[in-house]
Amino acid sequence: MTEDTHSVAYELPPYHAVLSVDVKNFSGVTPADHYALTELIPTILERAFERAEHAATWADRRFPAGRGDGFVVGFRPESLPILVGPFLDALQDELAYHHRMRLGRNGEPTRLRVSVAVGPLTDSGNAQLGDGSGAAMVETHRLLDCEPVRELLASSDPEVTFVAAVLSARVYEDVVLSGYAAKAPGEFVRVPVSVKSYVGDAYLHVPKPSGDLLSRGIGTPDEPFPDGPVSQDEAPGANSAVANTSNGTVYGNTIQMRDEYRRTDKSRNSHQHTVGDGNIVTGGNLRGGIRQNVRKNGEKN
Repeated sequence: MTEDTHSVAYELPPYHAVLSVDVKNFSGVTPADHYALTELIPTILERAFERAEHAATWADRRFPAGRGDGFVVGFRPESLPILVGPFLDALQDELAYHHRMRLGRNGEPTRLRVSVAVGPLTDSGNAQLGDGSGAAMVETHRLLDCEPVRELLASSDPEVTFVAAVLSARVYEDVVLSGYAAKAPGEFVRVPVSVKSYVGDAYLHVPKPSGDLLSRGIGTPDEPFPDGPVSQDEAPGANSAVANTSNGTVYGNTIQMRDEYRRTDKSRNSHQHTVGDGNIVTGGNLRGGIRQNVRKNGEKN
């Protein structure tokens, strides 16, 4: 009798989009108010989907679960363009409305971090405890806890910015870069993420930036630039594409450089305007050298 050396093959679970949200400063809420806030979160999410005119997406949700200070829920992967587009904008508007109506905790703004991932997740269809298990579920929670997305809310005006979002690299590539999302790639900023054993790239987005996010931009600040003008070697050529990493806020394909560094040029009001492959870098009243990551057409980063 020969020994069976074949490995066991398992059926791959269906792919799901997974959305996770977390309340900023939940620990600062009076314990007596924890229950009310926990109950409020799914209501806010439902109303955001209604506001975005996608109530059917919420109605089709899978394995919803409260997390005390947050909420996690699955959707069909076809719903991803809704999650990373109209839903995020509607969630910002819904939270702003709640704040204006004083429906948040003791009048303080309820602000949410949001993460979106996708992958094979178990789903029995019968609300079992193991539903939603898989690497994508772990990923969305790691992204939700990463420092870059936390910093977005910490650096913005609590009366203006109510939502900070982070997407997994796969969601960004499959939905945003592929052109299925209503938002352009330039509305997201790539950042490295390292939380516990999770290491990877993620993409940040803020539906309504404010405060320091407007002055210094989104994402991890670059190293200080040296004084002096940009050398010819660093300046992009006519057929170059400017990488989407800068000391500035990104809107569409426009990168607004922050006014921070002193320039040796005699003209303190000079402007820089660089065009390459549809990317535009603009900077007004620049006082310092600008270092840019540049790649030629066809070259990989």
